[in-house]
This record gives sequence, C-alpha cells and structure tokens, in this order.
Amino acid sequence: LAKMSPKRAFYRTGDAICDEVLGLLEKFANETLAKQDHFRVGVSGGSLADILCEGMSDLRSDFSKWQIFFCDERVVPVTDKESTWGIFKRDLLANCDNIPESVFFPVNASLDVNEAAADYERKIRKAFGLEKPEEVPSFDLLILGIGPDGHTASLFPGHPLLGEKKKLIAPIENSPKPPPKRVTMTLPLINNAKVCLFGAQGRGKAEMLKRIVADRDSSLPATLVDPSEGELIFVACDEAASLIEGDPFPRS
Repeated sequence: LAKMSPKRAFYRTGDAICDEVLGLLEKFANETLAKQDHFRVGVSGGSLADILCEGMSDLRSDFSKWQIFFCDERVVPVTDKESTWGIFKRDLLANCDNIPESVFFPVNASLDVNEAAADYERKIRKAFGLEKPEEVPSFDLLILGIGPDGHTASLFPGHPLLGEKKKLIAPIENSPKPPPKRVTMTLPLINNAKVCLFGAQGRGKAEMLKRIVADRDSSLPATLVDPSEGELIFVACDEAASLIEGDPFPRS
C-alpha cells in the first residue's frame, strides 16, 4: 500500500464552508508572500467561485503580488455565463477596487480548444519562469471542487485525460458536462502543488465525499488528487461530511 503522506487534513465547518475556505486562502497567501515575491493560486468555477467572489476582496493581503490562474475553464466568450473568468470579472472585479485585474491569468477563449490549452500552458510556464519542458510548476495553492460524478477541474471519470503524463494543460472537446469544450490542469500539474484544497458544501456531496475521502475510490478523479510532496485539505460543511466518521486522516 502506498504510504499516505502525513500532510492530510479534513475540516468540518458547521453550516457553511465559506469562512474556512477564505481563511485558509488568506493564511496560505500571506505565509507564501513572507517567503517569496508571488503567491500563485488556481481557482475553480461553480460554488467555489461564488465564495471567492463574495469574500476575497475582504482578505488582508497584498493582492498586487498574487497571480491567479484557472484550474479549468470553459472555452466560451467571457460574456457567456459559463465562463469562469467571466464570473470573476462580473462578480468580483466589478465590485471591488483592491484587486487589480492584471493579477488574473485567463485562458484565451478566442482560440481553438487545442490552441487555447497550449497557449495557457505556455503562459503558466512563463509566469513561473520555467524554461525546460520537463520542469513542472508548483502552485502555492489550488482550490478545487468536487462534481456530483466525482470530477474535479475538468477531469471526468473514465476519461483518457486522467492518464495524461506530458501536458500540464490539456484540451477536452467532449466534456460529459456542457459546455463540451474546455481546458483543464492535468494530474501531473495538480499533484505538484504545495496545497490542494477541496471545498464541499451541501448534503448532495455527502456520498461522493465519503467515496473520495474515506473509501479512496480511485475511479473518481478527485481521489487521484494526491500531491506527493504537498498538503491535501478537505473542507466540508456538516451535511457534506455527514457520512464520514471521525478523522479520516488520523495522525500516526
């Protein structure tokens, strides 16, 4: 059996996860910026985007030193309601004046999906200052969601992309969840992060969360997020955590 890295945590947060997710984001940002010039974070769409848009501008941090990337993105115009960058533009940047738009690194959705993925990978490599193709960037934090089918980012169960070894950002043209065209971080990139943080809210996530956290069901993409050198943190409201008994990651 593979030895579980000790840096695993499961937090139950009462009714809602927003305060805990935002608190951890602020903590990791400021701990990182105490040591280095930039804090590089990957964000996701859906309910986690809503939490970030609502509370991020209240965090105490030097946002000019943040670099915000997308764990996945739908290749649609920014004005489309399916665009994750569009959500942050409308619901965060339009309502606050302390987060510069220039800290966001959006996917170029005007490109064909294959080109958009290659372009985004180049953007990420450049931001990290990596020249060699075999070097894999290490994000300071990735904030990830869990879909009802156990997908995370745009990595879906049974999809060939789960086996991708070379690309850091991959195109997907046949997403089982619309819209079909997306780009996504791959497992080699995700699992090289310093911290992977999952948020799960609501009774609807309870069964899936149990399969990921307690059963470690490896048919589910979210279970395959297992950073060998990094921290893995699950933040769940009481309802989402209701089928998990005790601490699933006991300290040995």
